Amino acid sequence: MKRPLFLLAGPIAGLLVRFLLAHHGPDAATMAGLVAWIAVWWISEAVPIAVTSLLPLVCFPLFGIAGLGDTAANYGKEIIFLFLGGFLLALGIERSGLH
Repeated sequence: MKRPLFLLAGPIAGLLVRFLLAHHGPDAATMAGLVAWIAVWWISEAVPIAVTSLLPLVCFPLFGIAGLGDTAANYGKEIIFLFLGGFLLALGIERSGLH
């Protein structure tokens, strides 16, 4: 019963923040609203975190915050692959019992 509530709470929080911060300009208010929406879904896990993490790929170009190429480029930075490699190495060590 918790998930449907937070599923709606994310976009509602985003709209609320968007309209409360409208005096900062449309781009800043829209970005803050999207951050609020993503934060609510991330914390509540209303949808899987993997889905929530991909929300900027859809929303940023849709709302004119950044282009798809600029947004997607941040998912391929070297530091992301460094962390991914570390996590995969740790998973392999854990599953093989070497820890």
